[in-house]
Amino acid sequence: MKGICRTVIDAVHQSKYDDMEVRDNMRIVAVVFMLIILLGLFINAGRQIYLWLMLLFKGMNQPMFSVFFGLLVLAVLVVFVVSRIPGLGAYRTLFLIDHYALGALAYVVIVTNTVSLLLYAARLVHLIQAPTPRSVQMISAALSLFLVTGLTVYGTVHAANIQTRRYNVRIGPEQGKMDTLRLVLLSDIHLGYVIEEKHLAKVVAAVNALKPDIICIAGDIFDGDITSLSNPEKLQALFRKMESGYGVFACLGNHDAGDGYRQMLDFLDGAGIRVLMDEAVVIDQRFVLAGRRDSFPIGAHGDSRKNLEGLPDDKSLPVIVLDHQPGNIDEYGNEADLILCGHTHQGQMFPFNLITNAVFDVDYGYYRAGETTPQVIVTSGAGTWGPPLRVATDNEVVEINLLIPHLELEQE
Repeated sequence: MKGICRTVIDAVHQSKYDDMEVRDNMRIVAVVFMLIILLGLFINAGRQIYLWLMLLFKGMNQPMFSVFFGLLVLAVLVVFVVSRIPGLGAYRTLFLIDHYALGALAYVVIVTNTVSLLLYAARLVHLIQAPTPRSVQMISAALSLFLVTGLTVYGTVHAANIQTRRYNVRIGPEQGKMDTLRLVLLSDIHLGYVIEEKHLAKVVAAVNALKPDIICIAGDIFDGDITSLSNPEKLQALFRKMESGYGVFACLGNHDAGDGYRQMLDFLDGAGIRVLMDEAVVIDQRFVLAGRRDSFPIGAHGDSRKNLEGLPDDKSLPVIVLDHQPGNIDEYGNEADLILCGHTHQGQMFPFNLITNAVFDVDYGYYRAGETTPQVIVTSGAGTWGPPLRVATDNEVVEINLLIPHLELEQE
């Protein structure tokens, strides 16, 4: 009998191992597939740009142009990857320029491939003749240039602004006396080569204008490299200017990690921000605030994510949870009333917002799966990652007006 049980247990373990191996292999296949698609998009973009340039420069050598375009794309991508390496602050200006170039390159690839597809479809249904007439090529080239320039400039200007988004959320019974609590949520500031004092000052001003009772930061305060900050003391001073009745609390995001993890924690402590690490605190005997470690940190992140600690036995207090990634909301049941997340940036740049909307149950805004599940609010973030552009999304701070049960304190 023991032998049979051991065989069954071994089979179960092997089955779990096989399932994990299958999932890992599927991820590898998906990554390779995506890389092949991206390579094809870059190649087709270069081909289409060459055809347009041939209208002006008939003697242009195609192999030479292909090499030039390929090296240009490779340079932008390589410099961006190198900018993620800590300790390279001497190249700050180069990295900043490259971040903007990355945004422009993204729209070059998107727009040229879209126009190329439309031209192909038009030839297929005989709206235009084949080969494509010179006049149509000229119009499509001019339109593409206008769109790439317009989207890049608009995205850059729009990303410099901070919007305010408001929600009214009720936690507790429909009947009975309620108290109002103003909670301000922000996330995904991504302090680094792009986001520094000027942008953070706008965020702090927007937060203080709302006169919050409590301020919550749902992760990704840093862009993975604390050494990229040119003046950490000024940034700390700006954070300390945030005003609220109960203080500033935060959880960590996937970019709040890496070799400078401990320095990040020291920075936040000096900035007057309390980081909650899979722990909960009771605020003024009115509600519970919990914060989670990130579930998929990029690099060193101290201890791994654990179960929440410190939840009080008194279930009458509302429980609010900071969890950076909205992909984790299925972990929570009736022990939580409201979950606050960031991470997605709502895609940051169109059309990537269509992708995040498809991938996540909620990539932005208010969500509740059912009457017995927690309410969820996901913010698009107060900063940007990678290209400092916002198109069809906003940099924002979130004002949440909470209605929570009024607790009658016992008279001594």
